[in-house]
Amino acid sequence: MPTPSVLLRMAVFCAAVSLALVVVLTFQFLPSRYQLNEGEVSPRDIKSPVKTTFVSQSKTKEERAKAEALVSDIYVDDLSVLPRQKEKLVDVTKRISEIRRESATVQQKADSIRKIEGLTLPQQAIDDILGFDEPSWNSVVNETSLVIEAVLRDKVTEKQLPEVKAKLPTLVSSSLSSAQASVVVKLAENLIEPNFVVDEEATAKAKKEARDNTQPVRIEIEKGEIILRDGDVAKATDIEKLDAVGLRNPAVQWNDIAATAILVLMLVISLTYYLHYFEPQLLANTRRLALLGLIIIITVLAAKLTIPGREMYGYLFPVAAASMLVSTLLSPQLAVVVATVLAVLIGFISNFSLEITTLFLVSGLVGLLGARRVERMNAFFMTGVAVAASNLAVVTGFELYTREPDLSRLATLGFISIVNGALSAALTFGTFSILGHIFGITTSLGLMELAHPTHPLFHRLLTQAPGTYHHSMLVANLAERAAHQIGADGLLCRVGAYYHDIGKVVRPYLFIENQAAENVHEQLDPKSSAQLIASHVKDGLDLANQHGLPSKVKDLIQQHHGTHLVKFFYLQACQNAGCESVDEEQFRYSGPRPQTREAGIMMLADAVEAVVRASKDTSPEHIAYLVQKVIRDRLADGQLDECDLTLRDLNEVRDTFIAVLHGIFHPRLEYPEPEKHEGPVDLVRQVADSWIDE
Repeated sequence: MPTPSVLLRMAVFCAAVSLALVVVLTFQFLPSRYQLNEGEVSPRDIKSPVKTTFVSQSKTKEERAKAEALVSDIYVDDLSVLPRQKEKLVDVTKRISEIRRESATVQQKADSIRKIEGLTLPQQAIDDILGFDEPSWNSVVNETSLVIEAVLRDKVTEKQLPEVKAKLPTLVSSSLSSAQASVVVKLAENLIEPNFVVDEEATAKAKKEARDNTQPVRIEIEKGEIILRDGDVAKATDIEKLDAVGLRNPAVQWNDIAATAILVLMLVISLTYYLHYFEPQLLANTRRLALLGLIIIITVLAAKLTIPGREMYGYLFPVAAASMLVSTLLSPQLAVVVATVLAVLIGFISNFSLEITTLFLVSGLVGLLGARRVERMNAFFMTGVAVAASNLAVVTGFELYTREPDLSRLATLGFISIVNGALSAALTFGTFSILGHIFGITTSLGLMELAHPTHPLFHRLLTQAPGTYHHSMLVANLAERAAHQIGADGLLCRVGAYYHDIGKVVRPYLFIENQAAENVHEQLDPKSSAQLIASHVKDGLDLANQHGLPSKVKDLIQQHHGTHLVKFFYLQACQNAGCESVDEEQFRYSGPRPQTREAGIMMLADAVEAVVRASKDTSPEHIAYLVQKVIRDRLADGQLDECDLTLRDLNEVRDTFIAVLHGIFHPRLEYPEPEKHEGPVDLVRQVADSWIDE
């Protein structure tokens, strides 16, 4: 039995799609009695033929907007501002002190001060700073810290900033000279920030509550009431009134609506229960559910607009594009159900034509089979050819069965079948990438493009961090093989491995695989080193966002270390100061932990490759020990608690890693030195060697 939340989601999806389909299938798309739109002039007096009450969307929208506007912003204290700005003051004044001590001209020192990031000072202040003796400058620094603390102990909003800055001179100690006081004020102006800020989430929630608590505005219309007079300009409310009394839409038969609703409801309920039992992850994803509903509704709407009254349009309609899109973007299994539902619905539009229904069912099934795994552009072309061939076979069979063969009709239908296949392929090719981007779906073709070495970000990894590039290649091999072994997405793992450490290109010299000689961490404390190492995850996400990498790849970048310790520097810190005084959380990655099987595999592959590569002992037994140790370590640390990897999966992943690593680190034969003897070949070699030496 589905849980209440799942039942609610199923009900909403079923109701929304069913309602939309009923509207599409029952609306006749005939000219309305009055063609008036908002802003147009009424050609005559228009009276209501009935008495009715309706909810005015325009008036409701206005009232909700008013209620939302009445909600004031909600402010909260930002306690991080004061320590952050004091720390910034320390950095700025330290840099200025260094510039003051430099052996350079006054102009050069002034230029250096102007280049300090986040600091803007007038020329007079810079001149004063450079002219102070050391005690005077230290007094300025201390007083600036006191002024900033005095200001930020109170609540300061964005609107109050000008007023607060204007009062800064009154807060400066009178013991300072006028020049010192002026510099204190200028420095403080650069470092005063609001510490009483708008809580965007709480404010938005309050506005939403105000909007939601506003009751819909209902308008009552009496029979014979004049809605518009001759010469009146139609407003949004007038158009709603015309719609409510049926003066802008033709009448429909209620029995037709009931029959259509029953057919649609049964089909959509069947589809919804299929999602519940066989595609629960898709049912839990609102964006993908919206995409599924959108594909079905738009396909039926397009069929309703083109097929009725046009026999040949039924053979031309590219319904296979819908099943190809569902197969490519969502699931091939789901595409089978969608193809069946669409075939029935469009057959309903085509006056229950068995031929058209069969044609759409077959072409939809052929299309989804061809598009189930698209990794190359020509897959769309080949699928279009298959759809065209299947369409031709169906129409030929019905022509031979139902009537005397008409060669001219068969030739026409054959041409239409070819066009149908081409349209199906073109529509799928033209929309699947756009839809995938809009709905956050990572397509296999998009991943293949990312795997190409000419991708700017990938090429940057090769040229700027070659050690990391080599590491990523090995991790890709490990992750892809393991993913295929347990039925996960191997292509996603390979591409994710290519980019998982892309953040290292920002500061490649921090990482041992890219260091030629000097290790910069020897000059840093363990905490700083750990934070710099961990920053490659955030840097990688920033680069991924800049280059538009898919969300699944960004998830692997963010989750491949989870919340694991930067253990080397943590242990180093423990050795220096004792583990009791070391905050372990400051040595952990920011996470989150892996949320999918692919992310879990990526974490293990990354760690295993690094550990084995760092080990001097690469014997098969030691490799197996190291792989098992890494997996146990991640399990014990809880890093795999939130992904779907089972113990059986982990055993298969372990065995795959060991097999791949044996192939990489297998022992090699030592080639014997060739016997030395004089001869023509040796003479040539000696000449060549001497030429090279020169």
